[in-house]
Amino acid sequence: MIQGLEHFLTVAGYLALFLLTVAQCCGFPVSSEVVLPFAGVLVSTGTLALVPAVVVALAAELVGGLIAYGVAAFVGRAALLGFGQRFKLKESHFEAAERFYERRGVAAVAVGRVLPVVRSYTSFPAGFARMPLRLFIPATLAGALVWDVGLIVAGMELGKHFSVIGKVIKPLEYAIAALVALAILYLVYRYINRPAQRAADRET
Repeated sequence: MIQGLEHFLTVAGYLALFLLTVAQCCGFPVSSEVVLPFAGVLVSTGTLALVPAVVVALAAELVGGLIAYGVAAFVGRAALLGFGQRFKLKESHFEAAERFYERRGVAAVAVGRVLPVVRSYTSFPAGFARMPLRLFIPATLAGALVWDVGLIVAGMELGKHFSVIGKVIKPLEYAIAALVALAILYLVYRYINRPAQRAADRET
């Protein structure tokens, strides 16, 4: 799944970033925690540019949020939940977003955009309640700006230091490989000596 997302982003660039972010904002199981940082890594390599990547992500957040809002407003909760189960939209996530919205109102749209899981569903309760778009749109953009910039920049910084991280991790890889090899040798030894052990057990 993760490798597929990364490959799609590498090949399709901004289009992939837009489509994946829209899907995530509509409740589909696409992890922005993977998509946005990897977009940042692509910024560090020069494949993407920072400002266009942020703008595309924000536009996708707004489009996806408006789609989810519109569907919720015109279809209704019961029909949406029944239909959403076919696409792995979880009722428990809907309910969590609804409770969050009921406690915080308009602020929930902005704050919900920076909370994992809840952010994918935060537009639905706003649509159920028919929040005025003059409030929904700026709240969506405010929360999305914090989330998108934070994760893209974090990915960009990770990409800049990827070679250093690789040097640190490389010795650990050798140590793990050695431990695995020792474990395999021990299992082989136990397997070879299993008949002798069983004979000794019977004698005793």
